Amino acid sequence: MTKPDAVASDDLLGAFSQLLWDINQLAQKLPLPDFHPAALARLQELLAFDCAWWGRSVLIDGRIEEHSRFFFELPEAYLADWRSIEHQDVTVERSHREPGQAVIVDMRATTPGLAWLGERHDLSELLCVMQTNPRTQLSDHLSLYRRPGSTRFGERELRLLTHLINHLSMAVDASQIRTLVARREYLERQPHLALAVCDRQGVLHSAERGFSDLLGDEWPDWQGPRLPISLGEAGYEGARISIQCRPVLDLWLLTVCRLGPLSCLSGRELAVAQHFGGGLTYKEIARELAIAPSTVRHHIRSIYQKLDVHDKASVATLVNRSPPG
Repeated sequence: MTKPDAVASDDLLGAFSQLLWDINQLAQKLPLPDFHPAALARLQELLAFDCAWWGRSVLIDGRIEEHSRFFFELPEAYLADWRSIEHQDVTVERSHREPGQAVIVDMRATTPGLAWLGERHDLSELLCVMQTNPRTQLSDHLSLYRRPGSTRFGERELRLLTHLINHLSMAVDASQIRTLVARREYLERQPHLALAVCDRQGVLHSAERGFSDLLGDEWPDWQGPRLPISLGEAGYEGARISIQCRPVLDLWLLTVCRLGPLSCLSGRELAVAQHFGGGLTYKEIARELAIAPSTVRHHIRSIYQKLDVHDKASVATLVNRSPPG
């Protein structure tokens, strides 16, 4: 290798190392909705492209089932257009044939479908890489596009993206975990709670250690990675656990809690039980909740029946040991 070539190689290695550092920092600092655009904008500085498709999917019977997606400078209509010619996209077969190895596809010179897609969205060439997580069986894929008239992708870009995909996958995981940690900071500390990230198809992407144990309380035979129920913004209220769902991009942030024995009580009954278990008399409870003492007695009778207890000490024990929230 000549001296100029060696210097150029060292410069590229240094730039690649700095890129990895910067993307890792973005994953640690930015909220999940902001990570993808910031990471791709940073990647553009080393590997030029005009737009991108970054997502997670699984290949089923030769067809891609998308689980999460981020379009960078691509319209949302691109997905429906691509779906209409998916069977003609040679990128799918080539990237899954050699996972982890980037491929270059000339959209205008492969199949009529890809040529139509390129014409429709003013794209000429794409650089794509795919890698499958052996634990979740989800594939991280990144497609970078250039427009007509741009310099063609070459060996340099091919090698860069090949070596980058593993780090990008880990950065996405780190960003999701950071979102979980940030969410936990807003929640009262309790041992009967765990957080997770899943997609809209119910496939887990990331989860805290106790998440599987809590789901096992409700569904003993569940093994994952797909959740045993369909979830929406209403979440889930079961016999032993409750699940809250919060949308983050096209993912769900899940908070699962183990239900305590007090979960069978109404809101007013719970308030009465907490005051009663705290040592207040009927009159004191009535004054605190602005209700009649006779109403307090009615609630106490209902509490005894629902909890199958017969004295204040038993109510106090249940109140003090039940998970908060």
